Amino acid sequence: MTDEFAPAGGRDGDAVQVDLGQWAWVINVYLDDLDALLGPPQEIPADPLDALAATMRDAPELPSDPVRARLLPDGVLDDPDAAAEFRRFAQTTLLERKRADAAALRLAAATPGTVDAAGARSLLGALNDLRLMLGTRLGVTEGGVLTGGEELQAYQSYGLFTYLQGLLVDVLAGDWGGPPESDTAL
Repeated sequence: MTDEFAPAGGRDGDAVQVDLGQWAWVINVYLDDLDALLGPPQEIPADPLDALAATMRDAPELPSDPVRARLLPDGVLDDPDAAAEFRRFAQTTLLERKRADAAALRLAAATPGTVDAAGARSLLGALNDLRLMLGTRLGVTEGGVLTGGEELQAYQSYGLFTYLQGLLVDVLAGDWGGPPESDTAL
């Protein structure tokens, strides 16, 4: 492994040096899957009253795809009506954020550079979404145990995204201790 993430200009997490070049191809493959799951952006009218009226429509249904349901969970677990109301007001914004996070990760994978703390949090969000997507498909539980059939490539990618997410968290927290000693992190 190389320094995929490292502090830039200090160790306080204000800026992060990003170099994901060696992982760009695998990141982009799974970002393509994520983009397909999230779907195209919803048109929001420019007129504020029309935009408000658009939110008055019926709440979107809880996704039937387990991966999409994991990415867009109910905000209220014990009240279906409140959960529907939450989806109605929050889902569009949540989808926009997830698309923006994915776009930030795609750009970071293509172009090494420096991001500020907000940009790093976007990368963290996209890495988390990739882990949720793969973890759900693989049947990974909280204990890390696979409950379904294993696909080696997907499981290794899940491990890669877990490693990258952990490294970025360490850099943001100021706990970065330098690059790993060996290439055995995965």
